[in-house]
Amino acid sequence: MFGSRLAAERKRLKLSQESVATVLGTSRSVVGMIETDQTSLGAERLLKLGAAGFDVLKVLTNEPGKTASGRLLNWELALKISDAVDDWARMRGVKLRPEKKALLVKHLYLQFAAREQIDESLLNETLQMAA
Repeated sequence: MFGSRLAAERKRLKLSQESVATVLGTSRSVVGMIETDQTSLGAERLLKLGAAGFDVLKVLTNEPGKTASGRLLNWELALKISDAVDDWARMRGVKLRPEKKALLVKHLYLQFAAREQIDESLLNETLQMAA
């Protein structure tokens, strides 16, 4: 199942089975077995492939990593953060350039995503420092 996707990703990167074998610390024949689903790909191998530039989400889901990871984003939280940044700037008469706002929203999202809620004091502190 994952083997043909791995082979396609290897070819997209213009790599030989031998070079993938070097990345994985195994033989070319094992890479061939993985690509034909005769042996398991495994999490450790996926980590090594990801570190070598493979789109591991593409191999796992058959969707490009950017598409698959976008599905994992909590869009509701991201929009709430964006609205909170806009509200904060409007109340203080601060004009944020779109690039700066995007960086702030991304930074704040990474801070709040695990809790899935906005921490108002951290939001205010971050925006005050950035303004």
